[in-house]
Order: sequence, then C-alpha cells, then structure tokens
Amino acid sequence: MGTYKASFIWFLFLSLSLSLLSPKTEAAVSPENQGKSLLWKVSGKGIKTSYLYGTFHLVPKDQFALSSKVKQKLIKSQTVVFEVDLDSPQLSRLLSKTMRMEKPLESLMTAQDYSLLTSFVKDSLERNMQQFRYIKPGFLGQLLLYPKLLGYSPESYDLALLNMAKKWHKSIYVLETPEEQVALFDQSTLEVQTSQLLNNVKQFDKQRKLMRNLLGLYQQEDLQGLYDLIISQEDAQGSNNLLLDERNQKWLAPLQDMMKKSPSFIAVGAAHLAGEQGLIQLLRAQGYKVEPVLD
Repeated sequence: MGTYKASFIWFLFLSLSLSLLSPKTEAAVSPENQGKSLLWKVSGKGIKTSYLYGTFHLVPKDQFALSSKVKQKLIKSQTVVFEVDLDSPQLSRLLSKTMRMEKPLESLMTAQDYSLLTSFVKDSLERNMQQFRYIKPGFLGQLLLYPKLLGYSPESYDLALLNMAKKWHKSIYVLETPEEQVALFDQSTLEVQTSQLLNNVKQFDKQRKLMRNLLGLYQQEDLQGLYDLIISQEDAQGSNNLLLDERNQKWLAPLQDMMKKSPSFIAVGAAHLAGEQGLIQLLRAQGYKVEPVLD
C-alpha cells in the first residue's frame, strides 16, 4: 500500500467507521472554542510562537483549497509536525501485511449479507468482490467506499503540506511510528469491522450525506461543529477515546518539547483540535495562549 492510501486510512477509520446511525445527542459547544478557524496560534512562556492546523486528510479535488495564511505560517516555521511519516516504506509494508486475513470475508457474515455486499460492490462500485475476499473488512471499506465518496483523484492536505515542508527545507517531525499507527487499526476486531462495513453499505446514502456535512463544516472552518458531528454518531465514544483523546494526551508532551526548541507548524486531523480533550484545550490547560488566526 502506497503513501496515498496511508494518508487517508486513519481519517476514514476515525470518522466513517463510527457507525453511521442516527445522532444520539446534541454535543455542548465549549465557549473557548467558538472562534471559527482551522489555524491556531500557540504562544506563551518557554515556547517559540507556533501554529496548530487542523487537516481533512482527503477531499474531492475540486474542493481542495489551502489558504495563503496557512502557507505563510508554515514557511515561517522551522519545524513541521505530522501525525505520521506519509513517506515511510515501513508504514506501507505494515499496512499491506495487516490488511490481509487468513479466512475469507464470507466466513464473517451470513450468506444473505455477503450476497448484499457482493451486489453492492458490483452494481454501485463496478468491482469484482472475488479479489477482495481476504482483505479485512475495515480496510475493504476504505479501499472501496472512500473513493466512491470523494472521487477517484482526491487531494490530501497532509501530503500537500508535506511537499511544502520539503520544498522549503523544513525539519519534519512525526508524532507516531508506523507500528503505532497499525496497532490502532488492530484495536478493532474483525467482527466489529464486519458490522461497520455492512452498516456503511446498507446506509450508503447516509454515509454520503455525512461526508458532505463533514466537508461543509470543514470548509466553514467550524472545528467545534465538525467535532460535535463526529462524536454524535451512535457508539462513537469508544472510538473517540482511542483515536482522539488518548492520542491527544500522548502527543501533548512531545508537542511542547518541539515548540520549546523551535517555531513549529503542527498539522493533525481537525477532530484532534476541538473538545474538552482536544489539543486546543489541553494546551490552554498547560498555560499557553491558543487563539484563532482569523486573517
């Protein structure tokens, strides 16, 4: 699996693999997060002024837009920080190995559900199910459904920022190893992945609507709205704790160390920024000033 797939795999696991059922509650908006911006200035005693930017890992090509203020802040920074090394051959090898399973997909579901899946893949995606029988359901949903949602030549904010960082000869730092990324995926059992895949197929129109809503909120730079929509999905709490809160806590110390050493531009998935356990609030709790960059 190449860097293209590596760049989007965890975002899909984060947002779309949270079962696409009816929202369960209206999430409360944190007053300190009401400023609408994807780019946040981080300053305070002991650190170099740095910037925190929320990405949407893949978007349709015609909806991709990187503002001049984001480019300017990246160029002025010395270090650029990402979740993972998108160019890592080791990540590609591990993902290619992890996505395979020994038993065929049909052994994980009823004959009726497998027939439904096969028909959906053939009729809606114009693919032959036979070649995907030994791919784990979680990966299969990403390989088949995600391109259908976004178009087959989407753009990646993460890769665009990485290319800029290389062009301007910035120091590049990553928050997680390939092994840590793959370990996240294996936290979900095959049974859970199968259930999520079937739900996504059966409710594909809702999934498409959810993706449009997520993209709309992102384009409005509404981090809190984006976060609220993600966590409002039924059964989202467990995935939210694993994929957002725990990782945010783990990233906090290395991010502070990095900002103490040099002016840094930190690019992570937008859902990591908002919420009581989001990076904005966690950094504020450490005594730093975190404010939206509005122009």
